[in-house]
Amino acid sequence: LIVEILILLQIYISIPSYFLLGKHHLKMKDLSSSLGLLLLASHLLHGVTSECTDPLAAIMETLDCIEAENVTCASDGYNTEEWVKFHNGIDTNTVIDSGGSFWSGTFSLVDLTLDYNYQQNIGPNMASIRYVEKVVITDGSGFGLPPSSEHPYGAVFYQYEHALVTVDEDCKMVKWDQYGDNKEQTDVDEAIFLLLCDIDFYPPEVCSGVTAAPTNQSKKGGKSSKKKSKKIRGRN
Repeated sequence: LIVEILILLQIYISIPSYFLLGKHHLKMKDLSSSLGLLLLASHLLHGVTSECTDPLAAIMETLDCIEAENVTCASDGYNTEEWVKFHNGIDTNTVIDSGGSFWSGTFSLVDLTLDYNYQQNIGPNMASIRYVEKVVITDGSGFGLPPSSEHPYGAVFYQYEHALVTVDEDCKMVKWDQYGDNKEQTDVDEAIFLLLCDIDFYPPEVCSGVTAAPTNQSKKGGKSSKKKSKKIRGRN
């Protein structure tokens, strides 16, 4: 808007003097009124846009809260009414509530660690982040069970992702648009499903015939498990 003001002032100053004379004479107050109207129109055309001062800083603060498993802090980083998450262009239907139920449940199932290799503000209310997410499934102790390393308990996964993150004017996240390997996502989803079946979270008919697949341990150090698939069994 400042640039537009300067341009308009330049136009005003450079109006030929002869245009201000005779029947085309324009009074100073008329020119001032016209300039004001032009500025108002320009302002309305561009709209009033509130911006987050530093989107990346706000996003990173929330991600730090997630790694620290701080439910209140993590939940506070989202505009839960507008929040949406995409993976490879598909809505994941991830609902994050303001009361903390989502993150409380998530932290009971997995430990999350993010290793960043790129982070940058890329525009108004938007940042780009590339990272490797380490997902460690609980060993069961969080549910009052004896610690176990039998899959899916204690399974470790790595997800290589690039996210374009949008925040609102209050610097709360409204959109997480990530790109990455689909199998890296489904491996974690399947492990969590197996765990929830094993602790009887789901009814028997939902888990009927479910088998524990070998864990895909990592493109980042570990070797894939060679154990054969086996029927999961309850530990209660």
